[in-house]
Amino acid sequence: MPKIVDHNLYRMELLSKSLPIFVSKGVASVSMRELAKELGVSTGTLYHYFPTKEALFSSMAKHLVTTDAEAIQKLSEETTSIIDIVNFVSGKEGHFLNLMLLAVDIKRQHSESKELIQLVEDSFIAYESALNRFFPKETEGKGGKAFLAFFVGVLFLKSKGDEHTPWIDLFEGLRYLGDLLTWDSKQS
Repeated sequence: MPKIVDHNLYRMELLSKSLPIFVSKGVASVSMRELAKELGVSTGTLYHYFPTKEALFSSMAKHLVTTDAEAIQKLSEETTSIIDIVNFVSGKEGHFLNLMLLAVDIKRQHSESKELIQLVEDSFIAYESALNRFFPKETEGKGGKAFLAFFVGVLFLKSKGDEHTPWIDLFEGLRYLGDLLTWDSKQS
């Protein structure tokens, strides 16, 4: 009896397994042949699901960002506590660090590719939009953007490999900075 393959599930599996390969080798440096070898599939199989490396990368990024944004949205329906979103992102620190490194790789190595640059921009907008659900409407959409900016900055700090400060301590420092800015504006 022939083996029944859920092609959509198999495609999603290939996308998920591609992330560490793109991160370690860089988007420009890895070939479809290398991807196929690392994924343990034939090059023909990979081309069956993805006509180009760019299509594979784009599908992978969209899949991961959509999955993350949906998880953040679901979390926002269960709680409005900022601590819960901090715990969520810090629990997936390595995943988000990999995505950030890929975004930097795209900006540096593929600045001529309007499609890939747009993919990075759309990804940030998706995260910002999902994060906005944790902030009061009075922030006028600035809460998600501020959280995302802080989050990306923390990832850069932690990418050095020697930053072990807990996320919550970093937020405490951010609150102190906010208090100073408020105090300074009252003095002016």
